[in-house]
Amino acid sequence: MGHLRPRLVAALSALVVVVGCAVEDSGAGSTAAVLPAQVGDTATWELLDPGAVSPASQWLEVGVTRLDCLGGETGAVLEPHVSVEDERIVIRIDVEKLPDGAYDCSGNDAVPVEVHLGQPVGSRDLVDAACLDGDAVDTAACVESVRWASPTRPASSAIPDWVAPPDYSFTAQSSCGERGFIGSFAVTVEGGEVTHVEPLGDSWEGVTPAMTPTIPAMLDEAREALAQGGVVEVAVDDAGVPSWISLDPMPNAIDDEACYAISDYRSA
Repeated sequence: MGHLRPRLVAALSALVVVVGCAVEDSGAGSTAAVLPAQVGDTATWELLDPGAVSPASQWLEVGVTRLDCLGGETGAVLEPHVSVEDERIVIRIDVEKLPDGAYDCSGNDAVPVEVHLGQPVGSRDLVDAACLDGDAVDTAACVESVRWASPTRPASSAIPDWVAPPDYSFTAQSSCGERGFIGSFAVTVEGGEVTHVEPLGDSWEGVTPAMTPTIPAMLDEAREALAQGGVVEVAVDDAGVPSWISLDPMPNAIDDEACYAISDYRSA
């Protein structure tokens, strides 16, 4: 599936560090992260723009922060290590070791780093390895080890008979394929029609309500793709509202896919 890559947002930091990463596949059925031994000092990471991440994402922009004191600086970031498992992707990013000494404990900065996963996120959560084991576990930075929870679980080819109210709003993250409606958008529906769409982040400002599908329209796309013999995945949240709709009408074709991650649903 295709994925249009958004531009880096320079305003996030004056310094952007782009590094490679080592990807380890733990294999089917594995539950333990396969990561090499830690060689640097401990750091934690956060997604710079969680709304830019979707199950189709193959790279991430994260902010890395040194755990120990260093006078407000994180310092040099080492190569990220990625462990791909069945239900999660565990990422550890260490920072360069420092000599022993006394350092001021003002908050360290977050250094932007690009992490390449080697494959789409899919139905896996994104987890900070520093929050699973080690001296960061009981810190404020590790209240949650999951940095992004996949909206696709549990997903199936069964399309729900969900009935939308006349008026509602939601956030749509559209990816895959080649279409104008690609990116993240805040959508307002009134009387069953999209009346307002607002691009989020650096998503294309030229998207109009006429180009924006309602949630029932997304489900209709999935039904049509399934009728054509295509591949469909749909997941719903605890309230039964669709949270993930993925469709590929012709698996052997290129750029006819559509992927919708739905969040922040509110009935008016």
